[in-house]
Amino acid sequence: MYPKRMPPNNVKSKQMGMGLPVALFIITIMSLIAVAVNRLGESSSQAYSQNVLSTRAFYAAESGAQLRAQDVINTIPCACGLNQTYTFDSDITGLSGCNAATTCTSFVANTETYCTVISIGACNSSNAQRTIEVRLK
Repeated sequence: MYPKRMPPNNVKSKQMGMGLPVALFIITIMSLIAVAVNRLGESSSQAYSQNVLSTRAFYAAESGAQLRAQDVINTIPCACGLNQTYTFDSDITGLSGCNAATTCTSFVANTETYCTVISIGACNSSNAQRTIEVRLK
């Protein structure tokens, strides 16, 4: 009248309870992989933005050196004068928010006067700085 019960030593009873620990282990491993991929993406994004700022600072320093070299070359013999800072306004799209601080020193060698222009380009409140040195005759 009642269904016959299976003995406790069958295969089904030996497998009970193994799925939950395996599922928890897999979920833990997958979450650790997700966290690692997320951190990798964040560091890649920060490196890219720092690279862009560094490139902008380099071009600001180069532009400042060229502007200062033009001023120095127009004087014969090259006369350095005072230090100058060039601020690039929003009119120049790539250098918006950047500036270049230039210094100039002159020296005489073999009766020739040489000027050394040093330009330090900085963007976004000096988070990225690059320096360029140019020697003029």
